[in-house]
Amino acid sequence: MPGTPDPEARLTVVADNETCVTSNLCVNRLPQVFGQDEDGCVVVLDPHPSADLGRELLRARRSCPTRSIRVEGLEED
Repeated sequence: MPGTPDPEARLTVVADNETCVTSNLCVNRLPQVFGQDEDGCVVVLDPHPSADLGRELLRARRSCPTRSIRVEGLEED
């Protein structure tokens, strides 16, 4: 079915902790994918999450105030 994510598909999540301003929005939205280091900067806990998380990953990326999150392999809505 078109538009249905393949549950076996994997995405690639990259976060730039050099530009992160520790807003925690990504961590609050997807704690299974994002965490924080001792300084509060973003850390990617799962760099290849299931495509089932695509919608939430887009929301996390869009809510990042510094655009420090990149998701590869995901089509925009």
